[in-house]
Amino acid sequence: MEKNKNGLVAFALLGLAVGTAAYYLLGTEDGKRQLDRANEGVKSLTKSIKELSKKEAKRAAKLAKSAKADLENLKDKAKEAGKHALDSASQKAQQWASKASDAAHSASDKADEVIAEAKAEINKA
Repeated sequence: MEKNKNGLVAFALLGLAVGTAAYYLLGTEDGKRQLDRANEGVKSLTKSIKELSKKEAKRAAKLAKSAKADLENLKDKAKEAGKHALDSASQKAQQWASKASDAAHSASDKADEVIAEAKAEINKA
């Protein structure tokens, strides 16, 4: 029974304190002014947070746009470098094929000369 009585007294004191604070804030001019100042402070804080959030969102969007542009630039450079490498490799391959063809023709011409000389030697004999 003592436990319930203590709980009831604590609840009553809490209710009295809340009621007194509410009366002070709502029932007196000074309380109303303090409540208005508190509301203005909350509104100002909310506005500041919103403005900061907008600034940060704009900044993040700007950074994302810049990063996207940089990525596109890098992709273009990579494509260009790849194309240049392919063109260079193709030119080298053509040069090597041309040299191989020239060497084959030269070898064929030499072989024809050797055969012609051999025939001439055979005919002399």
